[in-house]
Amino acid sequence: MKKILSIDIGYGHCKIVYGTSDGTIIKKFKFQSAIGVTKKNPNVPDTRIYDYKGHSYYVGENATALPSENRIDIKEYKALEYYTPLLLHHALKQIDSHPDIIVAGLSVSQINSSGHFKEAIQKYTIDNKEYTIDEVFIIPQGAGSKLTIDKYGVNFPKEQDEFLGQTNYVGVDIGFNTLDMFLVKDGKTSPALFEGIEKEGVMKIATLLAKKVHELHGRTIGLHEAEQILSTGVYKLRGQKHDFKEYNEEIKKEYLKDLLKLIETKYGKIIDQMDFISVTGGGAALFKSDTKDGFIRVPKDNFEYFNSIGQFLFGCKKA
Repeated sequence: MKKILSIDIGYGHCKIVYGTSDGTIIKKFKFQSAIGVTKKNPNVPDTRIYDYKGHSYYVGENATALPSENRIDIKEYKALEYYTPLLLHHALKQIDSHPDIIVAGLSVSQINSSGHFKEAIQKYTIDNKEYTIDEVFIIPQGAGSKLTIDKYGVNFPKEQDEFLGQTNYVGVDIGFNTLDMFLVKDGKTSPALFEGIEKEGVMKIATLLAKKVHELHGRTIGLHEAEQILSTGVYKLRGQKHDFKEYNEEIKKEYLKDLLKLIETKYGKIIDQMDFISVTGGGAALFKSDTKDGFIRVPKDNFEYFNSIGQFLFGCKKA
């Protein structure tokens, strides 16, 4: 039986599903896509440090403890591609295993670069050791969500009873940087029906928050720090807590209005023929209180994992 690792490498978080080709999920976890430059102390061994392309780095939660000036915000595709081996290697250390198949996703807006992205995953060197993966697949961001919706609806891990074979809907995957949308007609979609837009994800809100912190407190913070304020509603500065909940709600509402306008712009009157809009990805949390009429569907749980779960299902089929 083959071992499959699905990794949704996002600008905000990496979401990982690991299991076997019979569909059994062994482990599911996430960590921040945080990279931090550090230095080695020759007298204090630190296994958390990775040597990569002439520099030493912390990854994930270890990087978040570093000063802001040491952290690298991954805002652009080129940075994502460059640091992908570090993020993948950090994920592999959590499962302590070498998978036979890796499935990852890229936004449609960046899929033309998938050859280079695939190479970054398939063969890389960290800590002076070369790692190779036999089979690597890159699928469009959102395609994983479609596979998960088909099997689980909004109730993962419980398989759904609703038949979606004749369903028409728009899928919206809200990432940290990218926003990916796809149209499903009679239960089917195609690459021609995918739309990917950069810098329309949660990063838009995080950028506003970072500006607000600078305006009110004269501090420059990174986008990952801003995301924490968005999540907690609190900015901590030298032991003092500053309440950002009201401002958070204000910019969330504006973002959601703009997002719905964008969907209307992309799909026009065809929206009237849709049965529902399915919202997944980390940004789906913004919609959790806006699903009363049932037209906007948000998974009850695990919404940030819908791409990586679907990528895992794709890997099972390939195996």
